[in-house]
Amino acid sequence: MKATMRSLGLWGLAAALALPSAAAAQEGRRVVTGADARQSVNLTVYNNNLALVRETRRVELPNGTFVLRYEDVAKAVRPETVYIRDVSDPAAVTVLEQNYRYDILTPSRLMELYVGEDLTLVRENPATGQETRVPANLLSTGSVPQANYGYYAPYGYGGYGGGYGGGYYAQPSYVDPGSAVYRTEEGITFGDVGRVVFPSVPDTFVARPTLEWLLRSTGGARTIEATYLTYGLSWQSDYVLVLAEDEKKGDLAGWVTLRNDAGITLRDVRLQLVAGDVQIEPQGGGYYGYGYGYGRFGGGYGGAGFAEEGMFEYHLYTLGRNTDVADREQKQIQLLGVDGIPMEKKFRLQGDSYYFVGEYGQPMENLQVGVFVEFVNAQSAGLGVALPAGVIRVYKADSSGAQQFIGEDRIQHTPREERVELRLGNAFDIAAERKQTDFEILSSNLYETAWEIKLRNRKTETVVVEVLEPMAGDWEILEKNHDYVKESARLVRFDMTCPPDQEVVLTYRVRTRY
Repeated sequence: MKATMRSLGLWGLAAALALPSAAAAQEGRRVVTGADARQSVNLTVYNNNLALVRETRRVELPNGTFVLRYEDVAKAVRPETVYIRDVSDPAAVTVLEQNYRYDILTPSRLMELYVGEDLTLVRENPATGQETRVPANLLSTGSVPQANYGYYAPYGYGGYGGGYGGGYYAQPSYVDPGSAVYRTEEGITFGDVGRVVFPSVPDTFVARPTLEWLLRSTGGARTIEATYLTYGLSWQSDYVLVLAEDEKKGDLAGWVTLRNDAGITLRDVRLQLVAGDVQIEPQGGGYYGYGYGYGRFGGGYGGAGFAEEGMFEYHLYTLGRNTDVADREQKQIQLLGVDGIPMEKKFRLQGDSYYFVGEYGQPMENLQVGVFVEFVNAQSAGLGVALPAGVIRVYKADSSGAQQFIGEDRIQHTPREERVELRLGNAFDIAAERKQTDFEILSSNLYETAWEIKLRNRKTETVVVEVLEPMAGDWEILEKNHDYVKESARLVRFDMTCPPDQEVVLTYRVRTRY
């Protein structure tokens, strides 16, 4: 039971009731720790704008009850996810209470806190430049409070308020000094009354979002580990595929694009990335980072690229060296680089199932024949690792040797030994047309239709065009001039060999019942 009470989930509430309050502790002992006390940082970034920060700091703690102010945390931290413990002796530190302080010093917030308080108005004579100081009491800021509609809004502050949660988080109000109302010896006044001077800054303000704990400790130099989730960090994978001249092989380079908008800079970080669809409960909307990967550089950095391993139902990629992750930075690190992967180029003409239950009087001309490139994520080809979802951009050299962009496609998370299929566009030199040569309604739910499909290859080499025909209802092909492959219950494929500068004709008749 003691171990549970020390966990962040319960915070030792029963014990806290019998001990001095947080306010009393704050009036007494307070320990402050910042980034300079960090000993190690582990950063795990997920695909969905979420990251796990786990760091250790060496802190000298007093014996008894005190407040630990933990500065330099991510501005987009989810405070309800924070966990703190003593690394060497969990029993040495007990968490009694946690507070997340995000009251950042701004002119508007300072005005709000001084309502009803005395301050000074400094007025300048424009003719002489002489200043006069007038005592005043701030009666009102003149701003109308913004309704929060009952939402819990702990993270809406500064430039980050609302950025990570849309309308979920409260927006900081703006105070126009010219609208503020004051009481002076002259009476009640507002407008351009002079420059406002405050006597001091209230203790409630912090320079940046800060975690505070009311702790009980046995004292001494302790290694404290803090773990928390934060928004604002995301990553994506981008790939570059360079086709050989004969298009039968390709060189694949994979890049990780990491974006940090979490409001924190972390140095000498052990970086890990999780690929997979991790379930996250909605927090009232969200911000999704993005990035762009391009280029090909060899071998990573000093050979210390990412090592991949399975973790639960996801895949974990660990960088083989420590790195710095700066705030508002986009960083690219090589994920993989493999040359000479066997490629397969395919041409496809795609049909539609509704063709078989309607009558078409005019030929369908200038149909597009799609061009695809496929390869297997196989160990025998030098791959055989889990490929995170991302965009593969494909290049090929022209006659001068310059690489030209020829298309891109997005892949989903792809396990090892599975096929990767990329649609790169439409074939320029393959013409296709379709014509319905017969249509009969045999009964209220029975149809027969006959089709003629013409393919003309204007390339200089022979190609095979896959004609894919999605069938409807209960179907039966009654006549055909080419064999077909039944791909599934409602899909057939005709593989049409098309020599250069020749027209190839496919005909078939199908009966469809609904």
